[in-house]
Amino acid sequence: MKKLCLLPLFASLSLSAQVGLTNAKQTWKLIDVSSENVLTGELARMAFDGDPETQWHTRWHAAKDGAAAKPPHHITFALPEPTQIKSVRIRTRAHGEGGFPKKCLLEVGTDGELWETAAITELNYRSRMSPHASITLKSPRRAKYIRLTIHSIHPSQKAKDPGLVIGEIDVESASRLHPTTTIPVPQSRERNYGGYHWRKRHQAILEHNRENPGRLVFIGDSITHRWGAPPFDETPQTGKDIWNQYYAHRQAINLGYGWDRVENMIWRIEAGELEQTDPDLVVIMAGTNNLEVNTPEEIASGVLNLCVKVHKKKPEAKILLLAVFPRGANAYPEALVDLNKRLTDFGKLDFITFKDIGHVFLNEEGKLTREIMPDLLHPGAEGYRLWAEAIEEDVARILGDAERSSR
Repeated sequence: MKKLCLLPLFASLSLSAQVGLTNAKQTWKLIDVSSENVLTGELARMAFDGDPETQWHTRWHAAKDGAAAKPPHHITFALPEPTQIKSVRIRTRAHGEGGFPKKCLLEVGTDGELWETAAITELNYRSRMSPHASITLKSPRRAKYIRLTIHSIHPSQKAKDPGLVIGEIDVESASRLHPTTTIPVPQSRERNYGGYHWRKRHQAILEHNRENPGRLVFIGDSITHRWGAPPFDETPQTGKDIWNQYYAHRQAINLGYGWDRVENMIWRIEAGELEQTDPDLVVIMAGTNNLEVNTPEEIASGVLNLCVKVHKKKPEAKILLLAVFPRGANAYPEALVDLNKRLTDFGKLDFITFKDIGHVFLNEEGKLTREIMPDLLHPGAEGYRLWAEAIEEDVARILGDAERSSR
């Protein structure tokens, strides 16, 4: 069957997901704020600057000593023109030290003087790994001015006296909000989660690529990271021997990062991790870390965005997109099955080959075993051997190499 060339459509969607939101917010105007942390420069305007890594941080914790305005804390801002508002999404920083908004009042108006209550709600977050929640209006309201008041916050898992933290406020009007999976953002790592330093790895990879342009590139999360390829860090090098056997002679590059979600991978591609490379093939396996945070539809949108970004950076390279590997005692939870079905469709694009190799990790009963995946998520040495064998035919064909065997 002839593959479809759908790139123009998907590329336009990808571009709007990345820059459309930011450009629109440049015309938003801060009207009023009750508290902001000027000591650290975490100001209210950062709640709609288009960058979720900056944040509005109030002095919620200082109010008990009388050193700051008492809660509730609010922010008021104006859109460039009256708009039909359907919902407001709040994004905070992953792994953040601050408290997430809980009980909220959303008010809207057309003149900044008269206010209408649009919603009173309590926000809940599916995960603290990439926390975001939406306030959905029962019916769209026409508004130019928006006032968000936070009456309580969820306690922080790390800070004894957290402040209120909002990384980004998004407004959904006539068109749908772009999924968070499509908006590039680096990992928020106030500490060395996962045993390595995320930004140091990013810099090390940029330096490594200058000396090693690479014919073969792997992009992914900790499952890819643990192949154990240079540049090395504290992360376990579980698949190192198999990597050396299959990929060292092919000038392969490992762009895997522990804890990475799809939106982090998109950020890394935009931040230059492919610039010094010259790949014939890019292998992508992404999305498992988004499963507790996003819907399968949102994750698939992010994976497609990632593939399009890679293709735009390296149009001559083929992409081998892998289904997300089985995980956990159930091996294939419902959300994972749904996600992989959606990813299958991307194989219709002329620059993507889709392959599902998940079955190679399962025993005869269709179960994951700890001999293959010791924690039922990351492959052990035998798991990496099975991975390499399962894609070797595709890798050798695209690179024009003789096939390798680990036997």
